Parts: sequence; C-alpha cells; structure tokens
Amino acid sequence: MTRQELIDNLGTIAKSGSKGFIESLNKAEDASSPAAENIIGQFGVGFYSGFIVGDTIEVISKSSDPNEPAHMWVSDGHGRFEISEITDPGFSRGTRICVHLRPECVNFSKPTEVKKIIEKYSNFINYPIALNGERINLVSAIWTKDKRSLTEADYNTFWEFIANTKVSYKYKLHFTTDAPLSIKSILYIPNTHAEQ
Repeated sequence: MTRQELIDNLGTIAKSGSKGFIESLNKAEDASSPAAENIIGQFGVGFYSGFIVGDTIEVISKSSDPNEPAHMWVSDGHGRFEISEITDPGFSRGTRICVHLRPECVNFSKPTEVKKIIEKYSNFINYPIALNGERINLVSAIWTKDKRSLTEADYNTFWEFIANTKVSYKYKLHFTTDAPLSIKSILYIPNTHAEQ
C-alpha cells in the first residue's frame, strides 16, 4: 500500500472495504461471476480486533509501484496513528502486520494456537495462509462454486472437514438459486445418527 492507501484503509477504525467491494460487485454484469466467489474474506472482520490482544500494531507496506517508498503505520488503538517512510521493509512488495502481544496474551503466538485459529476461522478464504512454510487453509468454500466444476472428492473433503469425521455421508444436495433470493448451499445427510 502507498502512504495514502494506509491512511484510507487503516486510518478509519473498523473500515472493512465491504461497501466498496459490494459496489464493485454490483457494477459487474453477472453477480454469479468469479468475483462473487471471492466475497469471503473481504469484510475485514477485525483488523482493529488485534488490539484486544496487542498493545501496538505495526503495518509495514511496500506498494507494487517501484517509485513509491515503503511505509510503516503504527497505532496503539486509541484513535491515533503514525506513518513513517522506511528504507528497507525486507521485501520488494506486499504488507507485513506485526501485533505486539500483551504479556497475558502470549499464548496466541504459539504455532499450535495460530494453526487452530486459522483452521477454525479462515479456512474458506481463497488466499493462501501459511504458517512456517506450510499452507493451513486447505478447504475451499465449495458452496460458492458451480457444482459442475466439483468432483466427488471435493464434496468428501468438505464433508470430512465440517463433520469432523472420516465416515462418509449418505446423501448431499448442492442447491443454488438466484430468484427471488440468491442462495448457494450444500446439505449433507450423514450415514449414521450422531447419538448412536
């Protein structure tokens, strides 16, 4: 991000980008286009929630424009932030977010805890999330995809993830409709009763 993009995107508490994303989606000719599949992960449900566990957040960003310098945005979450130009961000383009954890929250820095959180809350984001070089979010949001593009293996992988079982399902229904409401869903009927 450029300096202005840091101000625009991080300078307003709880700015999520959702309004802009929905507006751009509405301008698209076909709402069932691949852009609609990318709606998961677009609502920034919580950049500022980092201050629940952190004293300070630093965002180091380098725009893809080679003429733009890198910048560091810093805030303690009390309504103010500082932006400074830096010479070596450690990467050629991209963004790094550093949350300085409070002493009572250091448990959130353990790889096992980070992996558990990613698997629980970020598995359906299309962008790869890696921890120590290993991709963590491996399950995609298949209900948003055209069922003709999916295989039985895709349905099985998704079922095993949401049901937390290796016992396969008995039936499935992948249902999509655009009128009067836009609905995309998958209904699974298990092979066994949960209380047996």
